[in-house]
Amino acid sequence: MQAAHLVGGELSYRCLGGSNYELRLIIYRDCASNGAPFDDPAIITIYNGSNQVVQNLQVPLHQSSFLPINAPNNCTALPSFVCTQEGIYLDTVSLPAGGGPYTVSHQRCCRNNSIDNIPNPRLWGNTYTINIPATPACNSSPRFSAAPPVALCLNVPVNIDMGAIETDGDSLYYFLCSPLHGGGNQVNTTGPNSPRPDTATAPPYALVPFSNTYSTSYPIPSSPAFNIDPQTGMLSGKPNLVGQYVFAVCVQEWRNGVLLSTLRRDFQFNVTAACVRTTADFDKQDLDPFTLCSGRTIQFNEDCINTNSYFWDFGVALTNSDTSNLPNPVYTFPDTGVYQIMLIAEPGSSCADTIIREYKVFDGLNVGFDVGGQACFDRHSFNFTPTGNFGPDAQFSWNFGGSTTSGSNTSNLKNPSGIVYTQAGSYLVTLEIEDGDCKDNFSDSVHLYPRPILKHLLDANSGCVPYAVSFRDSSEYAGTAIHFWDFGDGYTSTQQNPVHLYENPGDYFVYHRLITTSACKDTLEERSTTAIRIHPTPFPGMIIIPEETTIFNPEFEISLTSENYSTSSLLFPDGRKVIDPGNNLVYTARDTGIQRFVHIVENEFGCSDTVQVETYVQQPFRLYIPNAFTPNDDGLNDRFSYSILGVHEFKIRILNRWGQLVFQTGDPSYFWNGRMNNSGDVLPGGVYTYVIEVIQKEDRTSVVKRGTVSLIR
Repeated sequence: MQAAHLVGGELSYRCLGGSNYELRLIIYRDCASNGAPFDDPAIITIYNGSNQVVQNLQVPLHQSSFLPINAPNNCTALPSFVCTQEGIYLDTVSLPAGGGPYTVSHQRCCRNNSIDNIPNPRLWGNTYTINIPATPACNSSPRFSAAPPVALCLNVPVNIDMGAIETDGDSLYYFLCSPLHGGGNQVNTTGPNSPRPDTATAPPYALVPFSNTYSTSYPIPSSPAFNIDPQTGMLSGKPNLVGQYVFAVCVQEWRNGVLLSTLRRDFQFNVTAACVRTTADFDKQDLDPFTLCSGRTIQFNEDCINTNSYFWDFGVALTNSDTSNLPNPVYTFPDTGVYQIMLIAEPGSSCADTIIREYKVFDGLNVGFDVGGQACFDRHSFNFTPTGNFGPDAQFSWNFGGSTTSGSNTSNLKNPSGIVYTQAGSYLVTLEIEDGDCKDNFSDSVHLYPRPILKHLLDANSGCVPYAVSFRDSSEYAGTAIHFWDFGDGYTSTQQNPVHLYENPGDYFVYHRLITTSACKDTLEERSTTAIRIHPTPFPGMIIIPEETTIFNPEFEISLTSENYSTSSLLFPDGRKVIDPGNNLVYTARDTGIQRFVHIVENEFGCSDTVQVETYVQQPFRLYIPNAFTPNDDGLNDRFSYSILGVHEFKIRILNRWGQLVFQTGDPSYFWNGRMNNSGDVLPGGVYTYVIEVIQKEDRTSVVKRGTVSLIR
């Protein structure tokens, strides 16, 4: 399987003591590639000084992660789609003493076919290799301290740290070198020409050639050209052509004039134009004459890229207060004129960018118009007067929104007058004013209304005293109006729909006045020729004697004293109704309590009235108690039977001569039968004491009666 996703790698080692070493292989791959994932395991082959295989290791993938998407400088942001993965392989080996120097290598094919600086890039593979010297013993190689960048930005200068860590204190020398070839594109094989050789080939290794104008010292199109500081490893340059470019950085490790190892980083730089750099920009002024002259207060909207801070200068001479740090400020200019507006993106930083644009400032025309004239269609004539901030050379364009008697619905006069429409209705009038670079318009409606018509309705025009009449205004008019009503009996109202109560019989003529205060203004009035007729009502009278009596004499004398009626009826407390009962009657109550009498009279106009009188029949308190009884079941005097009337509450208790309670009840119809509590033992003959407690029905006063009764056996 080809690994066209690979974008680079490096191989280093660390001495663990004696002949033991930790090998560290790093592979970089393109996240977006459809090639194979990281190998697991990766093959690492170790050769001795005679190019004999000492060990062929299958090294497991220790970890994988995504490289940080760091921009080349703080003025630029990389696009979100760039992505590079880093795979780290670690293994520990023990090498025979005296067998060195050793060459440690990993090979893998193939490179991305889209690489621009080598010929036929898909045919070239990768070799990552490093030497372990025979002496000095237990040496550790340099190791790059930082990961390479995932992408470079077109025309953005970069300074990339390619420095390495050297733990033994040896001297390091940095230079640009060539990538190394390894592996092949013969699939389904395991030899040296397979994409993933099962054993890396022995050194020396072929260099990957550069094409066209590219070389080891100029691997990327750039101006200035890429260069690496031999002492610090800082790689600098400015790429000037979008593409993918392979390069390599080598770090030589020297001690006492002897070269110990060479660390090589093989990597693919992606140069993209999709980076976002700090750019100052803001909206151009809209020169539409309708929006250009909107007044001295203007909203500015930034359109910067990769910007977090701003500085605006609005170009007002002789002042330092015409500035703002807001991204979208609103500024009110002191006068009209032409101003140079400056915006600095990221002010005070090395990323700062500046743009200056010209803005014209005009006062707003604020076009409007006033309308003079009557709004009643039958005698209207409109005069139009423009309003606003325009000069003497302004041009006017009127559209009256409908046909007029002049035959035209437009005018170019400043003050058109005597405008008469051919029909009533509403018309949208538009005025457009052009004054130099500025235009503005205004529209408003004028309305032509028919003459108001005064009308009203009554819910009825006659009734019996007292009678409430509802007056409903049904006048035809537009806008607002004032109403005045005179009801003919000395009372008035300003409500639109009043309700008036007539309290005296008679004929009344109503006056209604309507004053329209808007639209078609007019005053209309009318006095009705038909009277509202209010009829008298009969007078019901009834005298009942007495007002209060007892159930022992429950008769009432009734005298009817009604006047001005033609028919009458009397409703008695027992529900009986008598038509035309005469004047003197007697009624005998059948029960105690309130007695309600109702007398209804009606006259010839159908007007009626009612009188109601209430009397009262008392139930006096009465108590009869026998002094003896004979409970021998002969049906005669078998119970202690007492009689009680006119009570609200009742309670009786009976005690024997020792004070023992033998009977009690709160029911006046429940009597003692001579047994203990009426259901127990038969009690002996003798004298028993009773205590009766009552609350009288009429006045709710309490009464207590004590006495004795003889039980005879």
